[in-house]
Amino acid sequence: MTPNPSETNESAECASDSLNSLIANTIDNQDCANCLTNPCSDGDSKLKQRKSICCNSVSQCVWGILLILISITGFIFTPLDVMLREKLNMRPGFPPFEWWAAPPDEVILRVRVFNVTNHERFMLGLDEKMNVEEIGPIVYLEKLLHYDIKFNENSTLTYTAKRYPIYLPEQNNIDINATLIVPNLAVLGIASYLHDANYIVRTGFRFLASSHGSEMFIKKTIYEYLWDYKEPVLDTSKNLAPGLVPVNNMGMLSRIYSDFTDIVTVKIGSNHGHSEFFKIDKYRGQSQLPGYDADQCPDRIVGSTEGVMYQQRLKKDDVLLYWRKTVCKLMPLYFDSEFILDNVPVYRYNLSESVFDRVINVTDCYDTVPSLPPGLSDGSKCYYDFPMVISYPHFYTGTPPKDMYVTGLQPDENLHNSFVVLEPLTGIPFRSVARMQSNLRVHDMSGFPIEYRKFSNLVVPLFWAEYNQVNLPSIIRWTIYFMVVVLPPLSIVMSIAGILLGCYLLAKQIYLHKLKNDSLNSILISKSKNVNNIAKNKIFSYEKEAFLKIPS
Repeated sequence: MTPNPSETNESAECASDSLNSLIANTIDNQDCANCLTNPCSDGDSKLKQRKSICCNSVSQCVWGILLILISITGFIFTPLDVMLREKLNMRPGFPPFEWWAAPPDEVILRVRVFNVTNHERFMLGLDEKMNVEEIGPIVYLEKLLHYDIKFNENSTLTYTAKRYPIYLPEQNNIDINATLIVPNLAVLGIASYLHDANYIVRTGFRFLASSHGSEMFIKKTIYEYLWDYKEPVLDTSKNLAPGLVPVNNMGMLSRIYSDFTDIVTVKIGSNHGHSEFFKIDKYRGQSQLPGYDADQCPDRIVGSTEGVMYQQRLKKDDVLLYWRKTVCKLMPLYFDSEFILDNVPVYRYNLSESVFDRVINVTDCYDTVPSLPPGLSDGSKCYYDFPMVISYPHFYTGTPPKDMYVTGLQPDENLHNSFVVLEPLTGIPFRSVARMQSNLRVHDMSGFPIEYRKFSNLVVPLFWAEYNQVNLPSIIRWTIYFMVVVLPPLSIVMSIAGILLGCYLLAKQIYLHKLKNDSLNSILISKSKNVNNIAKNKIFSYEKEAFLKIPS
């Protein structure tokens, strides 16, 4: 039977439609496979979509490129770097600012006082030196407040810091009403201050002291000695010479905390960088040490720290300058060791054992005339020029020797040294112990009666204090642990995973694109073969010849 030409055209059109249908079905099947294998798919609704936003080829290529770029950036700018840089700004509402603005109650103050056990024998000349015994500790919580906080345009932060102690009865085993025998600080202190005054002034003071019946040793309760040390001679002296005796209460802690509200300006922000973070720029509006003449003392308070926060990214060769007003000088801390504390790598910095020694060839801001021996530092500038000197507890460094002035001292490095343990990246102190001893420096009393001269050129230990940051709140410890221990390796793993996932998405789309092209080529080749077979068909050839023979 001879084929109809119209049927031949219909067969060609049918073959063409079959080719288009086959290509379309191939693409549909591949799109469905993509959605089924892609985690973005969620249920039948997305399977019905031909190309969803998260499943189409373009979206997956974009996500792949973004993941690779973000992961590479994560290697260059790590999450820890970002967090430390953000901490520099001390933004309100963020943890670093909130922890600093309301410091945790973790600083314990332990005070030890000295009781004289042989005062009668000493005054009679039977004993050459006073013998002292340590009594304590009397335990307080030191509360620290930060308020009136102001951010300045020059990348500094100004605030008011106030410290005050709170007695902790549950931690005290010492009766604060127990009696002490102590040197009469009012008489000896004023006499030492007037040691080089003219004869009339010295005579007037002796008359004043004798008229009040003041003795060289007195009895005081521990509470009175620390908080309510009053003598009649103080009241009279304050009325007669308020410049000489500005206060009538010489209680040790009363004097320290009566003026412990300070306006401090510190450096913050990326302009100053990690090495200058939270270092003091101004203290009570001045850059020099309070009480010292800027022209006579080269030391500056700029660059020191109050010990609440230290600079970030600490190095082992960094020297940390610690400022504590009760010590009345800058205290350098040097790297000692590295170890693990609370699962966090930390650095320990020790206070130099020669910190109270005399300085050679430069101006010594902490000496007096006559000169102090090594191991003692003048503290009078912070105590109304009262002859106070600062040392390590029990003179533990051996300068001066423990029995040079009194007997009964028992120096011990583990009990009497000072140090701070810091997490080096954040500069946050994990442990901090500052121990200092206050002493009365008695000058040459040769211009006074014999009972005064027994104290000539003595340094009398009065008390020593230990400021101990015992711990950090658990929320801060765990946050630091996450930042410096968990986060760095976790960020590396996440960056590697991001690169791998990005490469997978790109490779997958490249493979699928190649597969589509290969399928299309195969279909076209197959169709071409079918057309050639039709052309070679004998019936087709016969009809073609018959058609050509038909006369026109």
